[in-house]
Amino acid sequence: MSANQQLSYHGDDDSDGESDVLHTTRLHEGQPDVDFTLSSEINKKLLKKKTWIKNDTTKKPSVQLASANVSVSNVINMIDTADRPADANAEGTYARSGTYAVSPENEPGKRIPRAGAFAEAGVGRARAEYSVFEAEAKGPNASAGAEASVAGAGAMARAEIASASAQAGPLGVKVGLGVDTGASVGVDGLEVKFLGTGFSVGPKTSISLLGSEVSCSVM
Repeated sequence: MSANQQLSYHGDDDSDGESDVLHTTRLHEGQPDVDFTLSSEINKKLLKKKTWIKNDTTKKPSVQLASANVSVSNVINMIDTADRPADANAEGTYARSGTYAVSPENEPGKRIPRAGAFAEAGVGRARAEYSVFEAEAKGPNASAGAEASVAGAGAMARAEIASASAQAGPLGVKVGLGVDTGASVGVDGLEVKFLGTGFSVGPKTSISLLGSEVSCSVM
């Protein structure tokens, strides 16, 4: 015996309405056709173009000029600033340099031994501080410094167009546009940067590119 098979198809396109897929099978010559109609709901899903559109789940990284972090060194420095008196000042233009060495004394800013050198110059700066709280805003400026203390050691040079920062105990927030060059190692981990590009490894792991930073803090 021979069998003939015939398939007819009706589908959706953008212009016509909903229709079903129809399969017509002829089993034997001389016998009636048997029609099998698939589920209308299945047809709708299979034949719609949007069923086959691949979703793009790739997320593009965003660039942010602001950063917030919890620093181990800031926790240590709270020993020095817990009873710091209130103070505020503002400057137009400034330029200064010097060295310092702090021996342990029971006074604000002198409880943690440290030594270092610095140089800085800029246009426009305002600063306010009280106890473990402080805030600062700067205009265009450049600075360089090196310091060694119980929290670590490092040297960094910085050039900024503008910046604003605030600190409350271990939490620090900064927004600005500038680049850093230098390295440091201590309780906050290892940090290396050149013209704003580099990395840090430790409680806060980050990658920086031309002053913009992506970071992940384990604290």
